[in-house]
Amino acid sequence: MKLSTLALATVSLGALAAPALAQEAASASPTATAADSTTDAADTSGDIIVTATRRAERLQDVPVAVSAITGDQLAEAGFKDLTDIQYQFSGVQFGTSPNDAGFRLRGVGTAGGFNSASEQNVGTVVDNVVIPFGNPVSSLGDLERVEVLKGPQGTQFGKNASSGVVNITTRRPVLGEFSGNAFASYAELNEHDVHGAVNVPLGKTAALNVFGFHRHYDGFLTNVVRNEKWGANTNYGVRAKLLWEPSDDFSAYLIGDWSKTKRFGPGQLWTINRLPSFANPLMAARFGAVLALGITPGFNNNKTAEEYPAFGGQEDYGASLELNYNLGSDYTITSVTAYRALDTKPNIYGIDGTQFPIFTAQESGVDQSFASEELRLTSPKGNTVEYVAGVYLSRRRSGYGSTSSAQLRPALPFSADPQLSISAGLSTTRTQTESAAVFADGSVRITDEFRLLGGARYSYDWVKAASFSVIDPAYPPFVGPNGFTVPYTPRPLDTGKVSKGDWSGRAGAEYKPSDNLLFFVTVARGYLGPTVTFSGLSGTRTSVDPQTVRDITIGAKTQFFDRLLTLNGNVFYDKYKNLQTSVFNGFEFLTENAGGFEAKGFELDAVVRPSRQFSFNASYTYSKTKFTNYITSCPNSVLAAGAAAVAAQCNASGSTAATPLFQARGLPLAGAPKHSVTAGADFNQPIGDKLKLDASVNYYYRSRVFYDVGNTFSTQGGYSTVGGTIGFGAADGTWRTAVFVRNLFDKRFHAAVIGLPFSDPGGQVNWLSREGRRTIGGSLEVRF
Repeated sequence: MKLSTLALATVSLGALAAPALAQEAASASPTATAADSTTDAADTSGDIIVTATRRAERLQDVPVAVSAITGDQLAEAGFKDLTDIQYQFSGVQFGTSPNDAGFRLRGVGTAGGFNSASEQNVGTVVDNVVIPFGNPVSSLGDLERVEVLKGPQGTQFGKNASSGVVNITTRRPVLGEFSGNAFASYAELNEHDVHGAVNVPLGKTAALNVFGFHRHYDGFLTNVVRNEKWGANTNYGVRAKLLWEPSDDFSAYLIGDWSKTKRFGPGQLWTINRLPSFANPLMAARFGAVLALGITPGFNNNKTAEEYPAFGGQEDYGASLELNYNLGSDYTITSVTAYRALDTKPNIYGIDGTQFPIFTAQESGVDQSFASEELRLTSPKGNTVEYVAGVYLSRRRSGYGSTSSAQLRPALPFSADPQLSISAGLSTTRTQTESAAVFADGSVRITDEFRLLGGARYSYDWVKAASFSVIDPAYPPFVGPNGFTVPYTPRPLDTGKVSKGDWSGRAGAEYKPSDNLLFFVTVARGYLGPTVTFSGLSGTRTSVDPQTVRDITIGAKTQFFDRLLTLNGNVFYDKYKNLQTSVFNGFEFLTENAGGFEAKGFELDAVVRPSRQFSFNASYTYSKTKFTNYITSCPNSVLAAGAAAVAAQCNASGSTAATPLFQARGLPLAGAPKHSVTAGADFNQPIGDKLKLDASVNYYYRSRVFYDVGNTFSTQGGYSTVGGTIGFGAADGTWRTAVFVRNLFDKRFHAAVIGLPFSDPGGQVNWLSREGRRTIGGSLEVRF
């Protein structure tokens, strides 16, 4: 498939019109919903409107396991990032390490390591545009709502949604209204968040909304060798939106956004959790020197000895045009054309955990681009047969013009020689994926209470990848500007390609005996296409087979006592084949297939509103995950136990003395908690006619996880966090001031615990997280 096809489709739709689905939420409640529950306004009659089925519907009327929360609810709770929705919804986690990257739903998340062009298990959609990389929503100030759809959603959202979707809607311009807002907050670690927006009417049929933000926090990891604080992050950007509605039948919605991130320190904020045995004199010399610096290995270690400077950053930008035209009889045709790019800035780092330059790496930055076109037809709501059908085209390119280089000095600290170029010079990895799909999804009303549900999508992918290296002028063979490098031969061009098509879909039924009761069952098949990947440093090639999942979900959505009580729940069973995941081979992450995997459990949600001033919400997810067949490398903890343990536990089919393999059958997926809980309470009290006092508290718990399959050293115990806000302001919302706290009890937790690179077995590192420490601050907001 050529991009000219996509361009032709775009041009042919140029006269069509705008969004039928990105309708604004009807609720402005401060109550945070942690589950499949509606959040009513100050009285008990409002509802959140969601587009989980590509139609604007009341959340309680959608026969899907979907959760929703408004942007105001997140912001009023003191949260700053989109990723903080994990503290509002049970069963949702967000990882920042390559083997746990992106969102996880029901324990399953995105695979792929550094520089990988692997697809996502959990898709991210912003304003009806699939986002394959980066984060176009770097500030919550422009957020309308977030919907979390659990289970395969590929019928309408595509192959990037085989395990679920995080569907995000930003605030639309308002016709005929001049308005705006400004927000500023300050907190510990010199955290400041400033953002504002202005809405300007352009005549009677158009409006422009411009939003800008600037965010920063200081570093929190102490580098005792460089006398620096690592982990500082600065992020700023702008989003502009133009809405034009010249008639009731036609509208156009144009969005453009740009943001930039600057990072001081490496992307991997590592501290030593556990040291290898000192029986090897080399290990004793390296890590004895680390101990002499006053560093105490352990889970709570907050110091690093990395001597190599580290920094990085990225620019994330894109645009979309959504056109919508009413064909008559309420049939709507919609076109969504989008382009996105991610420009990763030069990045240097070391990952050996010592004050010696054992491993050093330099990356020029990985550039990615993505173009897509979706054309869909939506039937009228209320007909016996309702449907959404369409076609989707996309092209993603990664790594073009990018290089990386890495060096290893294995004899340090005894000798700086030999110096090896483990990337064989400047390594380049390129991947291009083109996709085409056709889909239809809908329902057939049998009676007023009973509907049949169904849909299917057929997707076809063309993937081609290449990797090669050239001589690095900074580290050429023999003598160069950085000393003597062991002679190497650059890797010749290596290519790979794959093309394959397959289907995803769902079938089910819905029974709705009353407005406040809904029961549903669905059987779904998810599909994640094949790919060919080359690792960013060594150019290691991996052919990754397609992943499929079969899901059964049975659910109920109920409300009682005039919507005072909302109770929702579902049970699910997911069976994966060829699960796409990533593993750490000692110095880089590789994408591969796990043979088989299962996840089963249930989700329960409750919201109680005893009065207009008070509400309480809670949710609980139980998700038991296990591999049914997965042969992988021998775990670090087994290798550290010695030859007898290796012989007893790492003897899977294909094992050799040099490469023992481990059968992970029956073990849980890395990073997947069995239990997760969220709970919260909100209080609003008018003070006279003009003022209002509000307060909220939130609680989050997740149980123990392993970040490396079979490795008992990679454990993170269960933990809980508590946060809250107290606010005071005008009853009409024109101003509000508040104090907030996140992680009140300063509970330490990490993004991951994984093996220590370039060490003997037994070494482990903590991958630190900004959220794993207490933050107290205050804020002021005005609206006009």
